[in-house]
Amino acid sequence: MTQANRPRPVSVAIVAYPDSLKSAVYGLEELFILANRVVGELGQSICFQPEVLYFDGDSFATESLLQTLYQIVILPPGQRSEFYLQPPQALTEWVQYQAENTSGLICSACAGSFILAASGLLHRKRATTHWAFESLFRRQFPDVQLDLDQILVAEGSLLTAGGMMSWLDLGFEVISRFTEPGVVPLLGKYLVVDTGRRAQSFYRRFRPDLQHGDEVIVSAQEKIAEQFPTLPSVSELAGLVHLGERTLLRRFEKATGHKPKNYMQRFAIQKACDLLEESRAPFESIARKVGYDDAGACRKLFVRIMGLTPGEFRQRFRESP
Repeated sequence: MTQANRPRPVSVAIVAYPDSLKSAVYGLEELFILANRVVGELGQSICFQPEVLYFDGDSFATESLLQTLYQIVILPPGQRSEFYLQPPQALTEWVQYQAENTSGLICSACAGSFILAASGLLHRKRATTHWAFESLFRRQFPDVQLDLDQILVAEGSLLTAGGMMSWLDLGFEVISRFTEPGVVPLLGKYLVVDTGRRAQSFYRRFRPDLQHGDEVIVSAQEKIAEQFPTLPSVSELAGLVHLGERTLLRRFEKATGHKPKNYMQRFAIQKACDLLEESRAPFESIARKVGYDDAGACRKLFVRIMGLTPGEFRQRFRESP
């Protein structure tokens, strides 16, 4: 094979840090290897070269890796928080080094976004992570513009993915950026996996954060739960906790990440989700149970928040009898 005909190599670093999800680490490695087969089948001239880099907690197992540059860097999900909540400086500096010295992609999936944010690369940028990490992530990185409705968020050369299995969505997206059209759909067919874009909003549960430290706002949240399905107006809620309306709005959003009205809407829609999963009741009945006499208005709100119609949600998530 002549030099001109050789496939263009694309170096991929998959960081195996302590307690990183092994299925993601090795699944990504194999995904790129399988992509090479499809690329060859379609006659495209590119070759992914995935490499698992083992970070033992203080440094990489091979010291020479510190100066090696990669076109794609991936921080996979983690199983336990001890590491990714306080990643060592050696790792965050290495991530910074990769970002500053290459024009490639720096990627994270699920908890890997904590490492990426700790490196400073997500400062004032959009990103996503697992929906269950919302409160924790917002408290630790308040300057990051978190978008948990999306399973993938791209910010230039930065690519973040949502839930634990989002490494697959991330892998497909990365492969699509380096190959011609046709590779990812065919790869999905061989794997018998959908390759279309998903939304994390389908899976997201609304979990009120009561650990933010503002006891007055915690009291407001408790009032909302106590009075449900009758939801107070913002002015009524302000009166219940003895705050001015503007003060409530400011403190509520700072503490919870939501404006009071949006918080109450999400609270109600989560209750509707629970009822759709647990029962066969028609949506009109469920809407009334969560405080909406107008089922049509409730349905529109449901679609806006969840990204699915109530019927689609029930079909997707209700267990078979």
